[in-house]
Amino acid sequence: MLTNINEHLWVTTSENLREGCYLKLDVYYAGETISVIVIRHKGKCFAYRNRCLHMPRELDCIEDKIFDESGQYLRCSMHGIVYDPSTGMSVSDICYRKRLTSIELMENEQGVWIVDRRVQPLVV
Repeated sequence: MLTNINEHLWVTTSENLREGCYLKLDVYYAGETISVIVIRHKGKCFAYRNRCLHMPRELDCIEDKIFDESGQYLRCSMHGIVYDPSTGMSVSDICYRKRLTSIELMENEQGVWIVDRRVQPLVV
């Protein structure tokens, strides 16, 4: 659950975001509700809009996972388009060198925060 403190949106504690796993959340982004994935890869946290560049589907639309079998790449479960988790860049022939929309994060002793000014929490 997102908490808005000093224009930063708290996502989770660092311990809750394990290597090779992901969290999925809905936020307002540039005036629309979108799904965001927050991952830890090689010890660092990254966040991307959860939308494949090949077709407008969430990366986890068929399977409840976003990393490929090797754990080294993000993979769309519908058509298998593969992305570098550190950059969001597609390494597949289709969409080659196009990038997922990144969401700026910060991690500190309190946990993982979205600091991207384009992102706002959903009002419930």
